[in-house]
Amino acid sequence: MTDPLESRVYIDTDAALNAACKNWATAAFLAIDTEFIRTDTFYPIAGLLQVGANGELYLIDPLSISDWSAFTALLRRMDLPKVIHSCSEDLEVFNVLLQCVPQPLLDTQIGAALAGMGAGLSYQRLVMDCLGVHVEKGETRSDWLRRPLSESQCVYAALDVLYLQRIYPILCKRLEEKGALGWWQEDCAAITAQAEKPTDASEYYLRIKSLWKLSTRQQYILKILCAWRETEARERNIPRGRVLKDAACFEIARLQPADSSQFSRIKELSPGSIRRYGEAILDLLAKGRSADDSELPSPAPKPLTPAQTQCYKQFKAVAEEVADQLGVAPEVFVKKRDIEEIIRSARLPDALTTWRKPLIGDKLLALSEKKA
Repeated sequence: MTDPLESRVYIDTDAALNAACKNWATAAFLAIDTEFIRTDTFYPIAGLLQVGANGELYLIDPLSISDWSAFTALLRRMDLPKVIHSCSEDLEVFNVLLQCVPQPLLDTQIGAALAGMGAGLSYQRLVMDCLGVHVEKGETRSDWLRRPLSESQCVYAALDVLYLQRIYPILCKRLEEKGALGWWQEDCAAITAQAEKPTDASEYYLRIKSLWKLSTRQQYILKILCAWRETEARERNIPRGRVLKDAACFEIARLQPADSSQFSRIKELSPGSIRRYGEAILDLLAKGRSADDSELPSPAPKPLTPAQTQCYKQFKAVAEEVADQLGVAPEVFVKKRDIEEIIRSARLPDALTTWRKPLIGDKLLALSEKKA
């Protein structure tokens, strides 16, 4: 029998990619993965794309391909599932390189959690649990933009889609037996729908920890500061932390220095950032201080009160009990933020209006109404 690793195909011409796409069009599913570099850039730089189909392995060199049309058509073909592991960063690679999000997508990390194998399983652990094979991860941080790629890099990359092809049927069988295959499909469809939406720079500030500690005006300043930083980082294609770190943004919004001499109060603000961005920061602060109250955002939610914390513990216990009965990882079944939203608003968050609604959403909502 031919070793699939030895017979792997390296694709570095448009003609070879088009020919491979004709072959992949007959597959029951595609296993896909990416290798990329993102050390000094805002956007990931694709170094290699991997495809597994019909038991065969393919490595696509994105540095040599100019015509992606046949491949993107396959990635969008709704009757051809694409199987991937822990997809968030890979979806960014596809978006940047191909302006395309693979659909329908099935993330094996999510599938494993719904199958009761544990939340956030690494690829290495998933392969061991499903196939009893140990995967070396020695090339994880290697330079995927160098050419030629080493034999070790190519084997490492090919193994990802080799084992994905073997794991996918196992997960499908386990989930189908427990009636959860639709759950997997629905959760992954929500992820791809979110990935297709352009990220709104004005919403980044909501990710900042301890946002609730700021007044609404300080939150507005943080909002416009983070939006400016996001635009600057994207335009210059540098990590946002190279412009300003989150901690620096928070402290600028909190302290609101009146002039450049007061920047020294902010230890998270480097001298280089002050020289390059000091004037822009002061302009943003002036805009924030003069903004009309109607422009200010709604206050960020505060931590739960002691009484709400008790409710949270009860709700979490109920969710964990149901998750255990269903054989689903609790962390994937109901998120902490969703329980908190029910407690605060007595409404179901979007995540609990899907397949989770009859299983846990309605139960938590009824508990919330009793507590009201």
